[in-house]
Amino acid sequence: MPNLTSLDWIVQKAAELLEDKVKDGPLTSRDVEIAFDMFAVPRLKALQERSELPATWDQARDFIVMKLQERAKQLNSETWKKPGL
Repeated sequence: MPNLTSLDWIVQKAAELLEDKVKDGPLTSRDVEIAFDMFAVPRLKALQERSELPATWDQARDFIVMKLQERAKQLNSETWKKPGL
């Protein structure tokens, strides 16, 4: 498995959007997509341009989306008592 430190940081920053959004209502898979598109894609492109992407694009995308989905479920459960997306 590649070094995930930079990917974990991207997940953390993208999850901040979800943390703000959950206050308005339960998070959906669309919210995860928006967080990925707004925060992760530009950072992944920057890592890729500097040849610092610690995985293939697909591996990085899958890892980040999976972590964001987990975080969204957790936030929904904590805030709305609804675990699903």
